[in-house]
Amino acid sequence: MDSIIIARRFVVIMLFAAVFAFSFSAVVEHAGRSGAQSHFGASFTCLQTGAPYCTTVQ
Repeated sequence: MDSIIIARRFVVIMLFAAVFAFSFSAVVEHAGRSGAQSHFGASFTCLQTGAPYCTTVQ
């Protein structure tokens, strides 16, 4: 009986950890795309954020 209770608690803790990991991953991925654009490994910054196109700084 004790092992069933421990297993249930472990499952609940792991579910909370998984939800935290997915949400943290989404926040980090969203924050990483703030201003820099990446195309085939070359990173550049958008100077005109309101324009439909982006000019590169070289």
